[in-house]
Amino acid sequence: MKLNARYKVIGKKRFAKLDMPYDEVLDTFENAIANLGSDSRLVGSVNRETGVFKIEYKLDPDKKDTFETYCILVQVKDKGDGTTKIEYAFVYDRFICWYTRILSAICFAVPLAAAGFVYFYFKMRELMHLTLYIPLLLISAFGLFSLIGYNEKQEAAEPMVKEFEELLVSAFDE
Repeated sequence: MKLNARYKVIGKKRFAKLDMPYDEVLDTFENAIANLGSDSRLVGSVNRETGVFKIEYKLDPDKKDTFETYCILVQVKDKGDGTTKIEYAFVYDRFICWYTRILSAICFAVPLAAAGFVYFYFKMRELMHLTLYIPLLLISAFGLFSLIGYNEKQEAAEPMVKEFEELLVSAFDE
């Protein structure tokens, strides 16, 4: 599995070698990802063009929110001799991290600049005009909070590797 500069591998790339045909492994793996129990915190999707599965981890088992910057990338490869190799790596997504930071900075700066522009340029300082500033300043405060206060911790996402490995074992245990 080749990873581009978007992803930083945490730990080592790992693999599982199975003495099963490629199509059977792929079907079994897709069924295992599609039929995760309600107690599982794993969520999976597949890019059909590249054949790479992206496994994400829920922040809370009862909610749908997932870690944005930490995930597991999985690729199923046909080795040609009747065996199949499942390669996977726990990765940090640099693109999503920077994307989130830039959006947070924009969410902070643009409403603050708009409020300042209206206040100083148009001199709208009467009580009825001040209600315009409340939503702008709330959005700006949210942007500041998400820029400074929201950081995903690697330690919180690391249990996904163990849970994913348990999923592999249970899916292919004969």
